[in-house]
Amino acid sequence: MNVRYSTNISSVFVIFTLLFLLYSCNPQGISDYEEEQEPVLENIDFSTELFSLGGDIQPFNSEIRIDTLGQDKYIINLTLYTDFPSLLPRFQLNLKYPRKLAHALWSSRTWSNSSFLTIPNYARLQSEYNIVSVVERNSQNRITMATFDDFQSQHTQIDVTESGDSLVFSFNFFNDILPDAEMLEYTAQILVDMSDNHFSNTVRSTSQWRIDFENPGAITNVDLSLKPVYSVWYPMDRNIPLENITYYFDSISSMGFESVLFDDAWQNVVRFEVDSTGMWNPSDIEVIKDFIEKTKESGMQIALWYTKPFIGAHNYVFEHFEGKYLQYRTSSQPILDIRYPEVRDYLTEMYAQIVSEWEVDGIWFDFLNGYYPNEHIIVTKDEERDFVSVRKALDSLRTQMKYAMHYERPDISINQSYKSVGPLHTSNTKTINGFLGTTVLTDVREKLVNNRLLYGEFSPFMEVIGIHPKDPAVDVAKKFQSVLFGTPYVSYFSYTLPEDVRLTLKFWVNYWKTNAKYLIENDFKAYNPVQRYPVLIAGNDKKQILAFYDRVAPYDFGNFRFEKADIINSSDYPYVMLKGTTEDDLDFITYNHMGRYYDRGSLKFKNGVALLEIPIGGYAQLIKK
Repeated sequence: MNVRYSTNISSVFVIFTLLFLLYSCNPQGISDYEEEQEPVLENIDFSTELFSLGGDIQPFNSEIRIDTLGQDKYIINLTLYTDFPSLLPRFQLNLKYPRKLAHALWSSRTWSNSSFLTIPNYARLQSEYNIVSVVERNSQNRITMATFDDFQSQHTQIDVTESGDSLVFSFNFFNDILPDAEMLEYTAQILVDMSDNHFSNTVRSTSQWRIDFENPGAITNVDLSLKPVYSVWYPMDRNIPLENITYYFDSISSMGFESVLFDDAWQNVVRFEVDSTGMWNPSDIEVIKDFIEKTKESGMQIALWYTKPFIGAHNYVFEHFEGKYLQYRTSSQPILDIRYPEVRDYLTEMYAQIVSEWEVDGIWFDFLNGYYPNEHIIVTKDEERDFVSVRKALDSLRTQMKYAMHYERPDISINQSYKSVGPLHTSNTKTINGFLGTTVLTDVREKLVNNRLLYGEFSPFMEVIGIHPKDPAVDVAKKFQSVLFGTPYVSYFSYTLPEDVRLTLKFWVNYWKTNAKYLIENDFKAYNPVQRYPVLIAGNDKKQILAFYDRVAPYDFGNFRFEKADIINSSDYPYVMLKGTTEDDLDFITYNHMGRYYDRGSLKFKNGVALLEIPIGGYAQLIKK
């Protein structure tokens, strides 16, 4: 194996020296209940000796170059090259890191029950985005790494092992699947961010580095004008006739919802006929047109959840596209093969007709990310495909559909651009959807945070909050608070809600609308992934919103650099603790879970800590005098 190392500064053999400074014993933010350690200064000589290639790469040669992106932020550029087209080899790049500096590992594992690994427990870290972060006890970043290559990291995984006093991160390329491609050159990049920032900010910027490589046509902003959303998922999944839902739209509108998401089971209610080419006319379906008309009469917008790529039970469609379908990732139901231009044209026309005839304001693409991204394919003859790669065909389909829908309606909102990420829910009974209880709220919150860290304002989080008439009102508040820092989708039978539940839900819906710009569009931090984010905070210097989901150590506000702050108590303990120093007086007003006045006063600090009583499910507003 021939390895050539080069840098953008030819006179430097040792690439760079990195300094780590742990926070002091009172770091800003949440910490564990363990005895805090004295500050430690660590010097790490990050040179080519810290990483190495493993595996037989012949007949390829390799080159590694390190570029500096900023302070403590670098790109490892890896290139394999050969003189004649060759199949790519299985190999790995190993990176050492001092074990004593790591408290926990956060990963972007898409299908998992948790997103963190406590030291010394390790597992394979494999997901679409391949991001792993070494997190300090106070939620500061130590080192965050991510990969991107010619195959968008679909064949890359990260393994973690111990070697002496080091953690070894092994970036395994093509360990499971070798691409059917003969190449002269293969390139991969590994981003290494060792900056002393909060880990959630570092993960967000690292993920954005990955997203910036994506097809711009696949990126869609979250349209807050449609939020929050009332979803018909809960009643419609029970096949309740549409008339029973539209009758109560005035009530739903008065609760503060901006749109109605026409969700999953509408195809079970609507029976449409297709012709011999598989086409159907949306204008013939009167029940849908009546549904949409009544929605808009209530002052709400209409959004559609659409899964048309499935062939389903329509024989005309199946016969027309026979031989032009794939298998869906989690189902034996056939799904159209988008590598054929005829299939993409058909799907595009279907979506465009929906937008034109039903005049929907937003559309959610469902299952578009469910295609195998680069399935093992050897094309032996021309079958009228214009793509071999399913992923590239999907990018083309997205762009084509987006153009067609915007042509029909320029202001349409297009959502669900990215996959949602873990933890994996194996059945609906484990989700918050439409069931009693709050036992899964930790899972829901973790899933929301991971989506927010990876995708920011593009977050595809779609956990529907199901409200049951037997839910205690305080639990309804906590359900809503579990998705407060995302974009809420709520489903319930409006005519069966007790008055206290209705008032609680209405308050938090309107609280979210009033504060959406602070919750969604400003700085966001998530603390302590090991405990699954018991503290979340978002906002700016004007207003900050802090939520406690568990009994934790005092949160340090530093110098209280805000005009107002809302402290939400979503834990099971009626007190929260705050730290900080300020010359200003801090008044507070507390409210219960229904948003009703509870108490007022001024914060009193003892030994730098203030104990503030907040009703469970309620909040306190801090105001500087």
